Amino acid sequence: MNRPYRRYRAVQSSRIFMKHGITHSMKLVVAGLLLLPGMASAQCELFKSEVSEVKDYSEVVSANSDSVRTYAEIAGYADTFSKARENARIAQKFAGEAQAAAHEAVSLAGESQYYAEVCGIDAVITNSIEAESRAIDARDFADVAMSNAKKASAARKLGDVQYHMRKSLNAAREAQKSATAAVYAASDAHYSCTHDDAPSTGKGE
Repeated sequence: MNRPYRRYRAVQSSRIFMKHGITHSMKLVVAGLLLLPGMASAQCELFKSEVSEVKDYSEVVSANSDSVRTYAEIAGYADTFSKARENARIAQKFAGEAQAAAHEAVSLAGESQYYAEVCGIDAVITNSIEAESRAIDARDFADVAMSNAKKASAARKLGDVQYHMRKSLNAAREAQKSATAAVYAASDAHYSCTHDDAPSTGKGE
């Protein structure tokens, strides 16, 4: 099992609290504290933690989408029903893992946007927006890849398996491209977040 999934299960309870237990007013209090002199670097570390996970999950999407492509291509051009269905089922397994990671990446990207705004550095905000946008694209393509993989696995005719596997192949290819772009954007955002604990954290600093 991929490392990000083990970490996801380990922190699932705390993430639920982060998403539902922290009110808007509490966030404002946290933001105010983080903007105090000497707290900028601590705020930056919070952002880096969030955006690093965006990168990690996007890498999982990219890797599993690549595996989907491998087996979907075999299934999509197989000359026998048994070979096509066997590879379609393997493709579905990887498509499911890519889909789960893609949805988690989007969720984390949304959370990191909050910290990016608090950070206030232009490059951080710009790259965070790009990472979220690419993660959303990867999620949408991963959904399509998974939907067609499921249809292919359940199909009873070779032609139907091939048709849906080719659609899954194309979607997986686009999911991989988008996820890879999200990885780069998240990395750039991570390295752009630097503070020297100055009193102000205004944009452009």
